[in-house]
Amino acid sequence: MPSCPHACLPPLLILLTALGSAGAQPASAAIPVIDASALAQLVAQIHTMEDQLLTARDQLSEAQSLRQSMSGRRGMENLLSQTTRNYLPSDWTELAAALAGAGNAFEALGRDVQAIIQHNAVLTEAQLATLTSAQRELVASGRQNVAGLEALSRHALAHTSQRFAELQQLIEAIGTATDQKAILDLQARIGAETGMLQNETAKLQSLYRVTDAEERARVQRVKEMALADVGSLRALPAMGL
Repeated sequence: MPSCPHACLPPLLILLTALGSAGAQPASAAIPVIDASALAQLVAQIHTMEDQLLTARDQLSEAQSLRQSMSGRRGMENLLSQTTRNYLPSDWTELAAALAGAGNAFEALGRDVQAIIQHNAVLTEAQLATLTSAQRELVASGRQNVAGLEALSRHALAHTSQRFAELQQLIEAIGTATDQKAILDLQARIGAETGMLQNETAKLQSLYRVTDAEERARVQRVKEMALADVGSLRALPAMGL
């Protein structure tokens, strides 16, 4: 009798065998499944990254604004550009030249000295011609010293008053400043101008003391000359030339 493995099996068994064979197909042939929870988590992470980027952009904008407000030029160096500076001689050589009316460095001061000398002069040119060269030199140096002290005081008073008015302009400009850098620049300018004003005051005091010392030395020379001429201190005049 011929072999018939499938033909001799009952129909139900054949059906079960076929279904079992179908279930043994490879996994790669299965329908893909979407993980909804993982997708939702990915979307949430993207939103978080967007928020972080927006926050970083805002922080960068604030940092740029702060940097701009604290850096760059505001033109404060151009304020008081017309101010006269270094109007006083820096040493005795320059002062002596100004007192003698020589040189152009301090021409205004020299003109004032010469005008004061002529205004205060008592002896005429004819009277000076009768004196010895040493006496004429003493008279000339005395006139220069006195006129120099007066001219220095006048110039210092005029410039000091002007500088105080200019400092007030800087102080008032603070109210018009638009950012922190402008305010800092103005404060720095006020500090610098105040320092220069103090330096000018110290320089004026030094020049005054030098000129006064020169005048004292001149008076001493007058006394010694009179002593040499007269021979007794009691015979010296009450005032020197």
